[in-house]
Amino acid sequence: MALVPIEIPIAPEPPSAREAAWIAAVQARAARFQAQHPEVRTLLASDPQAFCAGLRALRRHGHLNGLKFCDWGCGLGTLVGLAALQGFQSYGIEREPLFVTEAQALLRQFSLPAQIVAGSFIPKDLGNRFRVVGTYGATDWQPPEEDAYQALGIACKEMDWIYAYPWPREVDLYAQLFDTLARPGALLWLYRQGAAPLFYEKTA
Repeated sequence: MALVPIEIPIAPEPPSAREAAWIAAVQARAARFQAQHPEVRTLLASDPQAFCAGLRALRRHGHLNGLKFCDWGCGLGTLVGLAALQGFQSYGIEREPLFVTEAQALLRQFSLPAQIVAGSFIPKDLGNRFRVVGTYGATDWQPPEEDAYQALGIACKEMDWIYAYPWPREVDLYAQLFDTLARPGALLWLYRQGAAPLFYEKTA
């Protein structure tokens, strides 16, 4: 793979007042959603405060080569909104349509210029470039019938950095997919619960 690991020192930082208001609003809506829709899979949320601090650290250390951001599997759009609040051109892809409906309502409530669509972060035209055999987690690794990137109006290779929260056994698969799809200079941020995040830059 043409990926280089990057060490990013991240110091704890409190979110801004607007970021804190956004986080609280998403968490309140998530609690209501789970109570109203117990049949839907449980939301696996990243750490939004750590995301805010990490994003500022990435900027300080000069590791972001553009403003176009995509969250692979964005849930209710917590991080999509936070990136938009920090001035990024922010996108999210989520396979659960009910989550997408809630996320879009939150974006409208805060007047955030971000886009979230229902679908798979795996492009429709992936073809034989990336194949997964077997079950590794809850991710559906088969190319979808509809292309979420077409719905967003931007190709994956145009994204400057991508965030994902992989299942533990799928960390390497996410890195391989990013290596297949991303442009040189793009950054991948992989969240790991209870462990330090992983950062990779695509070099070629």
